[in-house]
This record gives sequence, structure tokens and C-alpha cells, in this order.
Amino acid sequence: MRLSFTLVYALTLVIFLEVFTLLFPAFPAESPVSNDEPAQTHTSSSEIYIDQLIDETALAEELKKEAEEAIAPGLGPGSLGITYRYYNDKIEGNLLEENGIELRWRQETIENGSFEIQADGLISDADLILDRYEDREFKGSSVLFRQRQFPLNNELQMDSDIGHFRSINPLLVTGSYRFRLPSSILQGMSGRFYNKDTILFLNFGEIGEYVGTAARAFETTQGSLQGFGLEKKIGNQWDLGIQMWNTQNPEQVDPHQSYAGAIQYDDGHDLQKHQFHALVDSFENVGLWYDNRISVGRWHHYSGVFYFAPDLLWTDVPIDNDREGLYWRGDWKSFRWQWNLGSEVSKNNLDNKNDIAGNIKTVSFINGTWRFRRKTQFGGSLNIDTRHADSGTAEGDSYFYRLKGFVNHQFPIGTTRLQPSLTINRTPNDDVKIYGLLWDQDWRIRLFNRLNSDIEYFQSDDGSDELNLRLMAEKTIFPEIKLTGTFQHIISNYDTSRDSKATNLSLGLSWQFRQNWLLGLNADYNRNVVDTENDDGTGASINSSKILFSVAYNINTGKTHPLYGIPTGSPGRGRIVGKVFLDENGDGKLSINEEPLKNILVYLDGRFTAETGPKGRFEFWPVASGEHSLSIAIEDVPLPWGLKDERPLKVRVPVRGEAEIDFALTRLNE
Repeated sequence: MRLSFTLVYALTLVIFLEVFTLLFPAFPAESPVSNDEPAQTHTSSSEIYIDQLIDETALAEELKKEAEEAIAPGLGPGSLGITYRYYNDKIEGNLLEENGIELRWRQETIENGSFEIQADGLISDADLILDRYEDREFKGSSVLFRQRQFPLNNELQMDSDIGHFRSINPLLVTGSYRFRLPSSILQGMSGRFYNKDTILFLNFGEIGEYVGTAARAFETTQGSLQGFGLEKKIGNQWDLGIQMWNTQNPEQVDPHQSYAGAIQYDDGHDLQKHQFHALVDSFENVGLWYDNRISVGRWHHYSGVFYFAPDLLWTDVPIDNDREGLYWRGDWKSFRWQWNLGSEVSKNNLDNKNDIAGNIKTVSFINGTWRFRRKTQFGGSLNIDTRHADSGTAEGDSYFYRLKGFVNHQFPIGTTRLQPSLTINRTPNDDVKIYGLLWDQDWRIRLFNRLNSDIEYFQSDDGSDELNLRLMAEKTIFPEIKLTGTFQHIISNYDTSRDSKATNLSLGLSWQFRQNWLLGLNADYNRNVVDTENDDGTGASINSSKILFSVAYNINTGKTHPLYGIPTGSPGRGRIVGKVFLDENGDGKLSINEEPLKNILVYLDGRFTAETGPKGRFEFWPVASGEHSLSIAIEDVPLPWGLKDERPLKVRVPVRGEAEIDFALTRLNE
């Protein structure tokens, strides 16, 4: 069924009024009298008789406390934030401008869970015609009313989303170590009903997508989704999950129904975990895959097999079908040594179609690290990828080899990393060797919070070479002002007739200029120059710039600050910050040339969520000090990237301090 914008807003208004009535009920003319307790009469403070022997100051404080509790019965902490953003993207005089406004309101209650409203408005005006933009003026918005942990009775609780949201599925069904089923963006309603061992999922709405940088606006594409899911714990070691979707008139695929199921065995001692998954659509296409995790001593083994029929469908989002194969990965760690190795073999074009390139692929890797001394590490990696032409239009075999080594050492001036590399590409049309050397320096200088530089040089045996220069700095000028900046310059010589130069400069400013007020500024400048030795001596250059300016006002309401995370019993408060990024070199740190991921949900203690921003950053504040756990929505991470271990990460938040934890995503096939 299709759900109109008007209906969504009407439902949101109705729910909001119900919640408002719940949070701010009218006071009854008479207090209810229990049969088990004597009746008590309540009068105004002006009618209370004060005996001269009573402490008048203490009585006044007690009356004031009762009045505050009467004004907001059952209310816990809350927060309100309003942010304005201006975004400017210019390419060679062509301009994209966006103005966005964002509203975030959250209120917790003592007895009825939490309530939240997220509203965005966007105005976008583009006067250029490129692949990224259309020559149009766009106005859009998104609204989400979210409710969590509403008790329906002594055992059953409810979560719900109304408006624009990502579909919710049983994590057991959509998430596994090697393959994940993505979620969809909907305009409609979703609900989750749960007790200690059963969770029921309901979703329905129109299909769409989020657009905009200054704000997040929802744009309807085509079609609608209706879904039902169930996750149930059977005993202490077995879990069962199912999910059914009805997809009507989608834009990219045919209308269909999808049925997915999974069963998991967990020994309860973190030694063995097995998952069996099945997916079938209404066209009788089938997907089957099995994952396991087995720990033996210091070894953690991950292995599985998979089969995805051609044209297999899952909601409106295309998935990686037409594949079959198997994989294995092993991790071993001691005080001084750490090893990661694995291999995967897969085949596509299972129907042997003549118009598809069918190949048998193998991906194998081994990574090792040795801590020679407390300040010195050695390590290296070897990757071997092969592609054997098997059917269809595929011709010839290809081989790819990449060998890296590195040494890390902590000097008084900072940490130095030297990394030589050798890459060999052998294809039917080319055979080239590329030699590389990286010097990465994390400087220890008091003038900066952080200063990092690296120089990387590549040279191939065909005469081409490339030089990369990168610099990143962070500086806190005053407690209220923080500056960040990155610089990158690339000089490339592809052959004797063409050179290119690329320069990128990024600056960031964060300034809390008044209480509750925060100003942000991010500016990027790019220049690409290509010099060619043509007869007329001409070349080409492209200049582009981006500016994102924001002003935010945030306040906290209620008698205490809103707390994120489960209670720890500690009265202290702290902050959790971090990043989600693609860790190309596997060192666990975000380097200048590595890509941060935005719009990834981060879960705190499995209940509270934050979404990464354009720089891949997330934040939870305030958080009860003590032990907490963090995880991410791994199903929305692009394949083949993932986590070596998907179990929640443990983090200890210090009192009046900051805990930083990053999610460094690695390639699952390396």
C-alpha cells in the first residue's frame, strides 16, 4: 500500500498529541484514594498551616520540590538542538548551493521510555549540468518521530518509527560475517515489539532516498515495501530469525516477495558460533550461505560457503547475486605476534550466459606483525588475486600480486613508519610491475594536538611514476576553538606525453562562541592540472571548492542531563567519540588517504544510536562513566569491507573525560 506524505504528518501529529497528553496530563480535581491507604487532602501552599516550631526554610524547600514534580510528572532528562547549515559546491564557475535546517528533540521519561523528533528542511539550487547534479531547484524535507522502550505491560515493550527511516530487520537474518542484506529507506511506519526472548518486526512505507548535504531530505523514488520479521531465542544456545518482504513497483527491480531465514547456534562460551541462512524470492531464486566462528586456543577461525542464484532479489536494493564459493579466514594473536590469513574462491555466471564474463576468482592474503620491542614493530602482507576465464565473454587469465613490508618505531619526535611495496599486474593486455615506498610520520610536537605527514612514491617498469605528499594537523587555540587542516599534492607522470598535478586543501573550524552555541566551518579546495604535449601545447585544468558552514544551538532540559548508554551505577559523566573508516593499510588509524564513512549507525549498549557525519565521526555525550559497549550497523557497510570481529567493542568512559574508539574496517577478502 502507498502511504502519502499527508498521512505520515497526520499520524505524527496524532502520536505527538498523545505523547504530549501522556507527558503533561491535566491534574485531577481530587486525588484518587486507594482502598489500602488513608485518604490525604492536598491544598495549595497558601492554605498550609505552619507551626512556629517547624523549620520554615526546610518546609519551603519541600513545597518547591513538590511543585516541580507536579509541573513535569514522570519526566526525565531531555535535549533540544537546532542547526542551520549552508553548503556551497563550485566547479569551474558552476555552482550548487544548499540551505538546510535541522531540528532534534529528545525527551526521556521515568515510566514510558523515550521520545524523539528529528526534522530536516532543505533548499537546493544548482545551475550546472553534471552527472552529480541536475539543473533544478529542489525543496525537500524529512521528519521522523521515534519512540523507544515503551512498556505495554509488565513483560512486553515497543519501539516505533513514524516518518522517514531505515527499515529495521532482525540482525540475525541480515547480518553475518561474510554477507549482509542491506536496509531500505522508507516513508511510513515501523514497529518492534519485544520481551526477553522474542522480537517482532513490522515495516511498511514508500521507497525513497536521502538527498542533500546541508540537511537530509527524503525524495520518493518508486514503489512501496511491507515487511514482517521475527527473532526468537530458543533455549540458551539457539536463535531463530525470519524476515518477509513484499516489494511493489520498485524502480530498479521487478515486483516480488522475498523470504529470508536464519538459525544460529552459540555455545555460550564464545568458542563456537554457527549461522545458517536462506533467502528465496517469488521467482524461485534461492540464496544459501553458512558462516561459523570457532576459537581454538589463540586461533579464531571464520569459514563458510555460499550460493546466490542469478537474479536473486531482496527488497528494492540489488544484492551481490550470481555467485557461489567458499572462504576461510584465521586470526592469531599473542603478546608479540599477530597473524591474519585467509582465502576465498568464487565463481560467477552460474547460468553460463554468453553475454556475461564468467570467471573463477581466488583471493588469498597473509598479514603478520611482530612487536620486536616496546617501541618497535615489524610486519608485512602478501595478497594474491587470480581471475580465470571460465565462460561467456571472459578472455584470458589475470594475476595480481601485492607485497608490503613495514617497520614502526617510536622516536622522541614521534612515530615513524617505513613501508616498501611491490605490485605485479599480469593481464592479457598488460604486464607491469610497480615499486612503492611510504614514509609516514606522526610528529610529537607540543604546538599541535596532532601533526601527521607522509610521502609516498610509486614507480612502474613502463616509465610511469607518482609522488604523493600529505600533511594533517589539529590545533586547539583556546578551549572554545579547534582548528584542523589537511594538505595533499599528487604529481603523476603516466607516460612521456602526459603529466598531471592534483592539489587538495581542507580546513576545519569548531568554535563554541557562547554557551550552548557552536559554529562550524569546513572548506575544501581542489585543483587538477593535466599537461599534454599536443601540437598546440594545450593542457587542461579543473578547479573546485566546497564550503560547509553551520551554526548550532543545543540545550539540555530536565533536572539532570540526558544520559546515553545503560546505567553503570557511577554518578560520573563522560564522552565517547570516534570514527568509522576504511583502513587501507590495516594500522587501525585514519590516515590522510583513507576514506571515512558517513551515515553509518553506531550503537551504544545496543540501545542508543548516533550517525557518522561527513568525516566519519560520531559522538555520544553525556555518557555514564564506566564500562560500555559499541557496535555499528555492519549491514550498511559497503562490501567487501567489514570488521575482523563483529562483537561489540568494550570501552571505559572516564569521569569528566573522553574515551575515543574507532571502527577500522578491513577488506574481508584480504
